[in-house]
Amino acid sequence: MEKKRTKKGFTLIELIIVMAVFSILMIAVMSIINPLSKIVKKASLQQANNAAVDNIKRYMEGSIRYADCIEVYVGDFTDFNGNDILTPAGLDKETFVARNFIENHYMNRTNPGTEDPLTGKVRMLKIDNSDHGRITEYEWDFKSGYTYVQFDSLGNRKKVQENDLNGNPLYDGDGNAVMVDDYGIENAVLSGKSVNNNVINPVYFEDYSFYFQPGYNTTQVIDDESVINSIAGFNTANDKADTYYSSIVPVEMASGARVPNFSPELFSLTVMTYKNDGAFGEIPDDATTIEDESQTIFRSPFAVSNVNMSLVNINSSFSSNKASDLYGPIRWSGKPAGYPDNFTPSDKVDVAAPKDGMWDYEEINTRQAALINKRFYSYPEKDGDCIYFVYTLPDME
Repeated sequence: MEKKRTKKGFTLIELIIVMAVFSILMIAVMSIINPLSKIVKKASLQQANNAAVDNIKRYMEGSIRYADCIEVYVGDFTDFNGNDILTPAGLDKETFVARNFIENHYMNRTNPGTEDPLTGKVRMLKIDNSDHGRITEYEWDFKSGYTYVQFDSLGNRKKVQENDLNGNPLYDGDGNAVMVDDYGIENAVLSGKSVNNNVINPVYFEDYSFYFQPGYNTTQVIDDESVINSIAGFNTANDKADTYYSSIVPVEMASGARVPNFSPELFSLTVMTYKNDGAFGEIPDDATTIEDESQTIFRSPFAVSNVNMSLVNINSSFSSNKASDLYGPIRWSGKPAGYPDNFTPSDKVDVAAPKDGMWDYEEINTRQAALINKRFYSYPEKDGDCIYFVYTLPDME
């Protein structure tokens, strides 16, 4: 007689117990994986930040650190008084600013051992926070300009009233106008403009953006929801539990004073790195307001680093050995000895073939002395998204 087989399986109770155990294990595993994924996410952000910061730091240490002269613009290009720089016809703004830089620092300079105008290369580094923090380098060949003393048709030096750096006329103690030689100017010449958009590896910008802030800064947590929600794209109602916001604030010295944005002793840039997901915004303000780093808000996750260095060649002399006396070489024009009486001011000395072949060291007046012996200069800040560094290296190449 054949024995009857009994089919066995899981009971409903057993299935429920197995599913419950499996659910508990899944919850336990996810509780481990979720923090790990956040750690990995933040680690990748920090890694991208470190790579970009190392790249820009190597670049700056290889060039800006050893600059012979440097000028800094924050926001946009301005003059000494903080007014917009107006570009003449035929020159783009970058070239015009670079030419001004050469005329500020190298007017009347000559190549060593010659009377030929100084030649070399001038560079501009542009950081554009509105374009993910992309960095562009411009480079030009330059020939420095020169000034010349103007004469009238009788061979007498022309005189004009001297002005201060703000353009106001100067008077002596008796109320008489201060008269100085009238100088003509041959502007510096720039040529061979080149542009490099890959100072930082473009791969870094595929997933991340960078925001550069002048000076030595840190972050400060922002918890005012009304401020956060005033920024386009920010809505605290949709935030996760671990979302927080921070702004960039300057680091203070022991005395309580703010660390200077830039100085020869501490030349510093703060770099904020964040993912390309709208994690950056600015508190709305008047369009004419000067850029305020405390109004720049970042949503986590982000990373912050500082690029710090000192400028080591910034104290070189202006012209020959007479810089401390505020003297500079001035090329003569007009009626040198032995020239006919009909010699006119339009017959200025040609720098390529001077009539007397000589430079004469003349005392620099106030209008010319704005940046002599001031190898580092930072212009007044202006509202805008860019930072510009204009500089030359010691060998001018």
